[in-house]
Amino acid sequence: MKLKVGLYIGIAVAVIAGGALLAAKGNDAISQAESRKQGVLEAEQKMIVYDKSPGTIIKINAVAGDSIKQGDILFKVKSAQGAEVDVLSPDDGLISRIIVKPGDQLAQGMPVAVVQKTTYYADLYVQEGEIQKLEVNKSVQVRFPYLKRSAQVDGVVASISAAPQFASLRMTRERGQADLSMFLVRISVNSNSDLLPGMTAEVDLDEIAD
Repeated sequence: MKLKVGLYIGIAVAVIAGGALLAAKGNDAISQAESRKQGVLEAEQKMIVYDKSPGTIIKINAVAGDSIKQGDILFKVKSAQGAEVDVLSPDDGLISRIIVKPGDQLAQGMPVAVVQKTTYYADLYVQEGEIQKLEVNKSVQVRFPYLKRSAQVDGVVASISAAPQFASLRMTRERGQADLSMFLVRISVNSNSDLLPGMTAEVDLDEIAD
């Protein structure tokens, strides 16, 4: 009889200890999930707008997919006075789309092309309890967890929303219900051959010094 009682007590102790260990691991996993913020990598796009006097396009020097540098001549335009005007690239990047064609009449303010810039960005949502770890122009490490080989690049905080994006997102905490305010944080990173728009970008807030 005493043997059975001892056995039951041993089983109970093991179950309680195991439950406590699982709970601790579960809390640790939740904490890690809360500190690791993920967003989708996006490419910055810029519309090139014609800002000179009205004229006619006589030559286009680029096509979609071309890599360009700031100052490259993209278009040649003949003004109404007969002078030739160059339309220059305002940034380094990749031509996403050419909107016009030779012979088109241009007026000031007309869009002529779309350029994909060489900087990417990811938008993250950060709780108000952790937003103090971040500030504009602060450097952060950005990981790309689903690449075949581990990739980590330098990033910088480009902007933080002035007001919470979610004023009353409800979440359960040990002491009941509480409102959780979230802030939109944009992280900029330089593009490279391994990175593509649409990839998952991750920032671990626990690695950022206050």
